[in-house]
Amino acid sequence: MSEWTWEYEGCDPAAERLRESLCTLGNGYFATRGAVPECRAGLVHYPATYAAGVYNRLESTVAGRLVVNRTW
Repeated sequence: MSEWTWEYEGCDPAAERLRESLCTLGNGYFATRGAVPECRAGLVHYPATYAAGVYNRLESTVAGRLVVNRTW
């Protein structure tokens, strides 16, 4: 079996949240964003863990269309 590595080079604060989203690991029930463990949530990083089925749905009508948003 061949080994592979997924890595980003350099630091690009403007793209960090996109990188964290693309590196999210989950199994359909729980997912953890790919943020480095030593970072705190802020303008650049957004570490988080998500669980399926624990969000509420909020329906709104916007410009005549029904929009479904997920809230806590």
